[in-house]
Amino acid sequence: MSLYDKYKNRPKKGARSVDYDGATLIAKCGDIKIHHWARETADPDTWHEPETAWHLEWKSHFHPDNTEQTITVDGIRHRMDARMFIKGRQWAIEFQHSHINIEEIREREFGYRRMIWVFDCIGKDMPSWRAGDDIVRIWWKRPRTSVLWCNQPVLLDIGDAGVYHILSMPEYNNDYWYAKHCHKNEIVGTLTSGTFSQATKVLEELITEGAA
Repeated sequence: MSLYDKYKNRPKKGARSVDYDGATLIAKCGDIKIHHWARETADPDTWHEPETAWHLEWKSHFHPDNTEQTITVDGIRHRMDARMFIKGRQWAIEFQHSHINIEEIREREFGYRRMIWVFDCIGKDMPSWRAGDDIVRIWWKRPRTSVLWCNQPVLLDIGDAGVYHILSMPEYNNDYWYAKHCHKNEIVGTLTSGTFSQATKVLEELITEGAA
């Protein structure tokens, strides 16, 4: 699924168009899911994962020019979910819902160079306790262990409760995670504008430290 076709058009009922690689797209405009394009053939992007309503909702906040842009790595075209610009530098944003292995994490971080991860953790068993000003200590009972291998900034979407911006990860599965707790609209505002508020200042510091 995708929000836009090759020409950055949104789907309209009964419409057909083409994707970034020329594949045929069919408009899906029902009453339940966000209106989207569906491909007739499989996506050749090896980093592609089946998109969900969660993906589409996140991407709907971005300007069309900052979603589903492609880059070429080792001769293969890859489509980033979204992007932001900080002082003229492009940062890829990956919305990750399904399982991802360590090798895929390394490939994407190497390919994009500058990126931010957003993981779907809605409904996960993650009790937390306040550890400071908007800082929480998290006991993630069944963590996605591959996240531990991310070297780029990590955000965890926990639904109506907001977003955790991870500050430190445990060395072992049975230890605590520490995070800055933000409202989702604060994170969306930063990711879509490339500017930082007081609430997302720590994210800016981590991005600045890790900028290549």
